Amino acid sequence: MKHITLITALLFYCAIFSQKNQRPQSDQFNFVPGELIVKLKDNVDAKVYYSKSGKAMSSFNIGELLGIDDKITSHEVLFHQKSIEASIANQKKMKAVYKSKAAQNPNNGYKQKEPLTLKNIFVLKTNDKQEDILQLIEKLKDNPNIEYIEPNYTYSINDFEIASDIIYDKDLSPVPSTSTSVPNDPLYSQQTNITQTNIDDVWNEYTTGDGSQIVAILDTGIDYTHPDLEANIWINEAELNGVEGYDDDGNGYVDDIRGWDFINIDNAPLDDNMHGTHVAGIVGAVGDNGIGVAGAAWNVKLMPIKVFQSNGVGNSSTIAEGVNYATANGANIQNMSFGSYAESFTLKSALENAYASSLLVAAAGNDGVCIGPGGSCAPHYPSAYNFVLGVEDGNATYDNFDQDGPIYSGYSNFLNYEVKAPGSGIMNTVPNGGYRTLTGTSMATPIVAGAMALYMQQKPDDSKELIFGNLINTSGQNVDIKACLL
Repeated sequence: MKHITLITALLFYCAIFSQKNQRPQSDQFNFVPGELIVKLKDNVDAKVYYSKSGKAMSSFNIGELLGIDDKITSHEVLFHQKSIEASIANQKKMKAVYKSKAAQNPNNGYKQKEPLTLKNIFVLKTNDKQEDILQLIEKLKDNPNIEYIEPNYTYSINDFEIASDIIYDKDLSPVPSTSTSVPNDPLYSQQTNITQTNIDDVWNEYTTGDGSQIVAILDTGIDYTHPDLEANIWINEAELNGVEGYDDDGNGYVDDIRGWDFINIDNAPLDDNMHGTHVAGIVGAVGDNGIGVAGAAWNVKLMPIKVFQSNGVGNSSTIAEGVNYATANGANIQNMSFGSYAESFTLKSALENAYASSLLVAAAGNDGVCIGPGGSCAPHYPSAYNFVLGVEDGNATYDNFDQDGPIYSGYSNFLNYEVKAPGSGIMNTVPNGGYRTLTGTSMATPIVAGAMALYMQQKPDDSKELIFGNLINTSGQNVDIKACLL
């Protein structure tokens, strides 16, 4: 019986290993059935107009324009008025960023496609969900009216590892606090990720957070009733103090008091998985409150944005909407503990627009794949973008890695992962007042995002390029936040 169990375990391991090796290729075929995302060129008059709430709409027959009217059952303009207009204004800023990157890397042959606006982006649904989307894209890709056309790629957060049972606060007791860098949270002694990144020294010498920084958690939602998170949840004051059922702040979302649920399309972005709540706690669980754990920032605003279903699956159009929501509502930092080897130009455009006002932090992935180029390597998006801070796990070998380091890139558009942070065996919050240990670059990413909230509070005038440079230049096996602040 033991022999059979061992064989079964080995087969299971081999199957998982095989899936990981195949994932860079298979991600290109993971997308929402029967859906296309099309960006028409900015000079195409798509008859887009805006409702009072800023929702973009169009009665334009895009199917007829593209010669596929018989295949399309519906179309929808993806982004809201404010996001579209902001992207047009921010296009020049991103051009300047790319020009600067090229100047920094004259021997690299640096090339970057022109940043695109969010104008004229449509999600199309076909009559037949079995429609061959890739064949349809091949047919349309050279249409002179199209800037790009792509599938609605799917993303997953399901490659993290659960490493413990759930612990509940009722079973814990506060511990004596001896200094400002040693909080009285019962599970703090298990949070080695704090000391490994010298965040405890930042607490002691600089700050534990003053609540001025907003960190958007683009994930499976957050249990915003969790006793260790509730006090740090971002609140949209205009909606809280406004008229129920009315879009008081005119951002296109009614009663979005605590963020938005882009999966169920409502104002209750609660976590029905566990991933998002865990990530949120690493960033900003309330510290020194005698409960559970301490976040990297004890006092910070966590913005819940649910863009993944309970099964851990989301898609590029939904995530892009979430990015734009975070950007429009003032997020200083956006945490993205997810990724794919399929590049979505829709999500990239949303992130280019976000970069003008937000620091973007993303997980490098957990497949043991080098970024490349060449061989069996592949870049993992969005962490590979040079305007996104890509985070590896500095204490593991399971994670994706940048084989030539954060300074050099063999890619003409300078794809890189920039820093490392602890992601293995990380204790933090899960729904219903619990705590659990998880492993993955999903857990390494938010410790950096939380640390950046402390950094940006102390140095609000530093450019993102300077922040990237300071992090890279002071990092070893893990980021060193204290050294970064010196």
